Amino acid sequence: MRKNFLEIILVVVVLWPLSLIAQLNEDFSDGDFTSNPVWLGDVSDFTVNLSNELQLNAPSVSSVSYLSTETGLLDFSNNIIWEFKINLLFNPSNSNTGRFYLVSNYEDLNGALNGYYLRIGESGAVDKLKLYRQDGLTSSSDELICTGMYGAYGSSPNARIRVTRDVAGNWLIEADSLGGTNFIFEAGGTDTTHQFSKYSGVWCKYTSSNSTKFIFDDIIVSANVIIDNDPPTVVSAVVTAENSIDLSYNESVTTSAEDINNYFLSGGNGQPLIVVNINNSYQLIFNDSFLAGDQLSLDISNVFDLSNNSLTTTIPITVPDTAFSGEIIINEILFDPFTGGSDYLELYNVSNKSIDLYGYMIADYDNAIDNFKTITTHYILNPESYVLLTEDSIATANDFFQNNSQVFLEMDLPTFPNDSATAYVLNPDSVVLDYLSYSDDMHFDLINNVEGVSLERIGFSFPSNNPSSWHSAAESAGWGTPGLENSHNFSSVVSDLLFNVDTPVFSPDSDGFEDLAIFSYQMNSPGNVANLVVYDKLGRVINTLLSNELLSSDGVITWDGVMSSGDKAPIGIYLIYFEVFDLNGNVQVVKKTVTLKSKI
Repeated sequence: MRKNFLEIILVVVVLWPLSLIAQLNEDFSDGDFTSNPVWLGDVSDFTVNLSNELQLNAPSVSSVSYLSTETGLLDFSNNIIWEFKINLLFNPSNSNTGRFYLVSNYEDLNGALNGYYLRIGESGAVDKLKLYRQDGLTSSSDELICTGMYGAYGSSPNARIRVTRDVAGNWLIEADSLGGTNFIFEAGGTDTTHQFSKYSGVWCKYTSSNSTKFIFDDIIVSANVIIDNDPPTVVSAVVTAENSIDLSYNESVTTSAEDINNYFLSGGNGQPLIVVNINNSYQLIFNDSFLAGDQLSLDISNVFDLSNNSLTTTIPITVPDTAFSGEIIINEILFDPFTGGSDYLELYNVSNKSIDLYGYMIADYDNAIDNFKTITTHYILNPESYVLLTEDSIATANDFFQNNSQVFLEMDLPTFPNDSATAYVLNPDSVVLDYLSYSDDMHFDLINNVEGVSLERIGFSFPSNNPSSWHSAAESAGWGTPGLENSHNFSSVVSDLLFNVDTPVFSPDSDGFEDLAIFSYQMNSPGNVANLVVYDKLGRVINTLLSNELLSSDGVITWDGVMSSGDKAPIGIYLIYFEVFDLNGNVQVVKKTVTLKSKI
């Protein structure tokens, strides 16, 4: 009797959401992994060997291969148990290592996902099992949850492993390093970050000599599965050629997604000629070519997921255009990141075109434009929009509190030296769109340490390759604004120094009304350092709100009515002294008053 099945054992209607007790039990005894259950991914890189085990059988090159299967929507309000056997026919290293993905919200284990994986093998004779949490694209910063006790996995490991997660998010790892069922405790940890999962799978990173030496077997997932009543959704719809659109759904769908009658494109295009399923990405090929810049709509109907939920929707389709010189500009650069951080390059689309950045290039200069790095992701950069290119999105977001991670795009960047270089942006035809010759001398002179400080363009219309068009990001903005408007942006500033007291009377009594004194400022040039001091009527310093702080082009400062001693200031009128000076020795002073009323 076949054991390759996703068996629904019992329906229990006791809690909402409605759930089933289910078990994935896969031992490959039928010699097949393409059905019952279906494994997806790099299917051509795997085979079922003569011992009825899943074995990597990839070309003899260094690469990464994976397979995943749908487990159903796991119910994290109950215990979940995973069990599998792994046999590596080599001594693992950082270049040759295996993972078992326990939890993943997407089936593509090479893409961005939220989940957990168990890593088997690193480098050394005493390798230990390690459980990691992945947030987005995998990287060296994946969160380590726990590490095994016994170093029994450094030499051709052949082990059976069991992982249990309880309702409170406590993870227990047990293993038999000899491949049997005499499980002993390996590690334990707690993490509740991700509680949505529909997929488990295997992931292999290998060099050419080990492209056939990963073996998996006896894969079991025991869990309650939440009944799926939600239709699939489109997570990506991109024009990838002159007459084709690639669609991706958030979950596995039936062959209904390959039916041309379920799609209709506006603009006279009608139904596609054919729909091709390429690893669960659906390519819709039409008869006529699209026109660059067209805004189309795609009607989708009667596309079903594996739970028979139907999708009917209309989605916008933007036909991208090609950018030419000056239409995409460099707007911010970080070339000397904090230790453990990442360089980044921020681009801005000043044109009225929607541009797909796939195939665009970033390069640096060393006697000639070289060290090209190509954007390999389809990303539509709309007019008047930013994109932040970084090698590590998580590190960049952690290093800069003012950021918009929604426009972060991870890619390999060329090396940007800490002292000087020239950064280039090129379109797929190698036309230079913009370039910046930067140096650390372009930073504000009064900054003692420029590590972790970006250079910002002070206005879109300012010439790119002019040092006066650039300035260090403001201290008040956290020394960088990846994905956001620059802290120095003087495109629309035409007035002299402007300083206002926005709440001339305030009462810090926590009643939600005018509890703060609010001061706003606007500068007409970068490189300004400010002091802001509060004095009482006798001329005594009550509090120093700013002290030699590098300002952004505009900002807001607040005072909560507390003195520098930590005591509450008495009611009365206070003098606000705002002093600004630049590197040329120019000093501007503004004096205003604010009234603190009521008792606090």
